[in-house]
Parts: sequence; C-alpha cells; structure tokens
Amino acid sequence: MKLFISSISGVVLGFLAGLLGVGGGEFRLPVLLYVLKLPILSAITGNLFVGLATVVFSFIARVNLKMFNSEVLTLGLIMSPASILGAYLGAMLTDKIKTKVLKVAVVAFLIIVGVKFLFKPLLVLGTDKFYLPIWQKSVYALAVGIVVGVISGIFGVAGGEFRIPLLIYLFGLDVKLAGTTSLLVSIPTVAAGFIKHHKLNHFDSKHSLIFTIMALSSLVGGYFGARFAYEIDKHLLEKILGVVLILASVRMVTKP
Repeated sequence: MKLFISSISGVVLGFLAGLLGVGGGEFRLPVLLYVLKLPILSAITGNLFVGLATVVFSFIARVNLKMFNSEVLTLGLIMSPASILGAYLGAMLTDKIKTKVLKVAVVAFLIIVGVKFLFKPLLVLGTDKFYLPIWQKSVYALAVGIVVGVISGIFGVAGGEFRIPLLIYLFGLDVKLAGTTSLLVSIPTVAAGFIKHHKLNHFDSKHSLIFTIMALSSLVGGYFGARFAYEIDKHLLEKILGVVLILASVRMVTKP
C-alpha cells in the first residue's frame, strides 16, 4: 500500500512540476509524514531526493519541448547562486526572526497573486514596451534569487510558487518560460539541501524503495506535465497556477 501511494503521489506531483515548474515539495512532504508515516528527518531528506529528480527531469523535458531560450538560461544562471546563498541565510535566520509574521506575509502574497492569476492578468514591467537593460535585469534576478532563497531556507520549500509570479511580473516572461526558469533555479537549490541532509546521515536506507518509486513515478508525471504545458493555452495555465498558489497558501497555514 505504501508503494502504491508513493507511485500515485509521485505521478500527480510530478505532473504538477512538469506543468507549472514548481517542485511540489510542500505538497509531497505531508504525504511522506502523515500518510506514509515516515520519521520527519527521513521524510525531509526523501522529499529533497524525489524533488531533485523531479525538477531535473521536468526541466529537461521542457527544454526538449522548446520551452526554453537564452533569457531563461541567463536568468537561471544569475538566480541559482543567489538562491543558494539566500537559502543558507534563511536557514540561519530561522530561530532569529518571527516566522509567524513572515508566514502571514507570504500567505498574503500567495493569495493575492493567485487570485490575480485567476481573474485578471498581472501587470508586467518587463515587456517590450518597458525595456529593462541587462544590468537592471541582473540586479532584479539577484534580488529575486536571494529573497526567494531566504523564504525557501526558512520554510523548507523549493520556492517555485514565489519565483514564477516574480519572473512574470519583473521580466515579462510568459508562464511557460517562467516555469522553466524556476525549474532551472530549483535544481542547485534542492541539490544543496539534499547533499547537506545526506552528509548528516538523514537519508534512511530503510525507506529508499519508497523514495525510489516516488522519484520514478514523478519522472512519468513530469514528462506528461511538460507535454501538457506545451499544448495548453498559456492563459489557462495561469489560472491553474493561480489555484496552486492558493492551495500552497492553505498548506502553509496548516500544520508543518
């Protein structure tokens, strides 16, 4: 039964990753903790392991489907080290700031953006009509990387839900390219978290089969999610993203 649940949840959350460009870790972790009943450290490390496989494969699938360009690569390369730095800072700040206050702000952001995606497109600064010079894009990319990295480090999420709206708003990327960029940035961020936990011996080999099955099924879901993202109308994809953002906000106010 545990392997069956692992495979089904892997396909569903992998599909979400391929479709939108989010890692799905905040939805996967409750399955590992409360449905599969794994110890918390093992669940966190397994979540990172499955998440890493998911974002890598989903990114490759999107590149093969031409949901990729030079701007995605440039923004991804700038944001990735900034995101890792931010995640490290966030982990250090966890016990030094009032996370309840930050959680309220983050949840409010997710709900507002999610509702706007559902009912009215976001205003976009980075369109052809409002050209951003390369230095300004670089500054914005570094800022987004650090800020989302800090949130990721504090709450233990990949951060795609926060990164994608900012990529659309600040850089004028459509929702498909924003998702690809988010996956690219998520790869080193999630990898760094997994390596850290693995070195601390938090990866429990007793549950390796569960994590492997979930990872493999996530690859299947990621492939079909990417294919669907390629075919679907971008405005409908934005509405789906809006729903996911609102669900993510609900997830954050429930028990960890």
